Amino acid sequence: MTTGAVLMKYLCREFIIKFLIFTLVLLGVVYLFDTIELIKRAADHDIGLWSVLALSLYKLPDVGQQILPFITLFTTMATLWSLSQTKELETIRAAGLSVWQFLLPMILAVFVIGLLFLNLLHPLTAASLSRFENLQNMYFGDGKKTVSIIDDGLWLRQEDETGNFILRAAKVNAKTWELSNASVYFFDNNNQHTQRLDAKTARLDSNAWIFQDVRVQQIDGTFKTLNKLQLSTSLTQDTISESFSNPQTISFWRLPQFIKSLEKTGLDTTAMKIYYQNLLVQPLFLISMVLLAAATSLRTSRFTKLLPVVVLGLGMGFAVFFFAGFLRALGAGHEIPIFMAIWIPPTIIVLCATATLIALEDG
Repeated sequence: MTTGAVLMKYLCREFIIKFLIFTLVLLGVVYLFDTIELIKRAADHDIGLWSVLALSLYKLPDVGQQILPFITLFTTMATLWSLSQTKELETIRAAGLSVWQFLLPMILAVFVIGLLFLNLLHPLTAASLSRFENLQNMYFGDGKKTVSIIDDGLWLRQEDETGNFILRAAKVNAKTWELSNASVYFFDNNNQHTQRLDAKTARLDSNAWIFQDVRVQQIDGTFKTLNKLQLSTSLTQDTISESFSNPQTISFWRLPQFIKSLEKTGLDTTAMKIYYQNLLVQPLFLISMVLLAAATSLRTSRFTKLLPVVVLGLGMGFAVFFFAGFLRALGAGHEIPIFMAIWIPPTIIVLCATATLIALEDG
């Protein structure tokens, strides 16, 4: 094995070890605070401690996904600071290796981490968060209302003391909340089908669905037609929208098909598209964090204290995420294209950090 290969293996190992340490520490802190918050909420409900601990655990992978760039930034800064403290960085430079040669192992490591996250970890994260939201609704909500979007339209379900009904619509006007080709299936408390309602249009009004050109079919096959029918409901436009507005509960592999299905109903898919592009850009974003950390940390010496490095990392992290969040908001408001809103921040960081490192290397 050549000296360069040994060095790359060593740097990669140091980076991954510190990455795992930062991940465990930060997730442990987040888990502690989430558990405390859930315990406070559970004080007014009959929920056991083990259920609260499990609830916090289901939420944890999604938090890890959100702080992954922060972890990468701090890991890179900690690795370079450690190499500087032990004079290993000076030795590497004295051996004639450029900044790109000793940054390459870290860049490759985060690129692989990004790909593993998209292909393997994100589906698990989505399933875990979906389980968290279901349990949270069961423990702290009524657990009765569900909404789903599949290939043949919008599906709603509502349950009350007399039974439940399932409403399906082929298309939805998101502005007026008028449904086209609506069907309603009624069930009793024993989940036995009792009757079916078909309507040309349906509109969600205050505490009621208003159906037009209605045909009601009983379980015995008899039917009757009505010009108008009103069905009471506790659903609102906001509760329906919120029920399927969380794209984090959908696997990376299922998101494109889900977006297409949502578009067929006529509902807004901007939030879904932003989240999907945010997942696609993750490997590049992690690489940009490595380069940003290197551009600001390579000037540190072995006499540099740890606290200024930590403060610098926090400052850079918040600045980057504020900038990225600002552009995401512009994309969500249709002020700029979604692709630009998501891909511009890491691209700018990569270009600026690369230019800085080139200047440092030449100097």
